[in-house]
Amino acid sequence: MKKVLLSLLLALLFLGCFDTKSKCNDENVKLALKNILYDNGWVYVECGLNEQSLKILKLALGVNIRDIEAFVAADTTGVLRAYSKWLFDLKDYANEVVYTSFGSFITQDSNDKKTTFCKASLKLTYPQMPNDMRKKYDKGILKGILFDGGEYEAQISYNVQFSDDKKQVFVEILDY
Repeated sequence: MKKVLLSLLLALLFLGCFDTKSKCNDENVKLALKNILYDNGWVYVECGLNEQSLKILKLALGVNIRDIEAFVAADTTGVLRAYSKWLFDLKDYANEVVYTSFGSFITQDSNDKKTTFCKASLKLTYPQMPNDMRKKYDKGILKGILFDGGEYEAQISYNVQFSDDKKQVFVEILDY
C-alpha cells in the first residue's frame, strides 16, 4: 500500500513538473491582462467613445489621443497641458470607473512547449457619468457609453508564458 501511495505521489510530482504551460483563464493571467489595459490608459476612453467621437477628437487635436501625452511631455511652457486638461480628466475618470472582465476563453494550439496562445472576450462596463461631470462634456459633440453607461465587448488575443522558475507569468496582448 505504501509503495502504491509513493508511486502516485511521484507520478503527481512529475506531472506537475511537465505542465509548463499556464492556462488562459488563470487568475494571475486575468490580473496581468487587467494591468496591461490599465497601464495603457487611453484604451478605456477609446472603447467608451463611439467612432464619430473618436474622429472628432482626432480632428480637434490634430493627433490620436494616445499621442497627446508625448506632446504634453515635450511642452515646457505648460500650455498644451492646460489646453488638454479636460481630456486627461476624461482619461482619469474612465480608468477609475470602468469594470473589466474576461470570458469565453479559447486556448489555441501551438508548437511552442512553453507559450500558450489564447483568445477571450473582453467586456468593459461603464456606469453612467454623474451629471455634474457630464455637463463639462455634454455639448452634443462627444457620445458613447463612457457618458451614457453600458458595455463594450471585443475579442482579445494574447499569449501566456511562465518564467523559468514558474513563479511569475508573462502575458503579451497581441490584438484587441
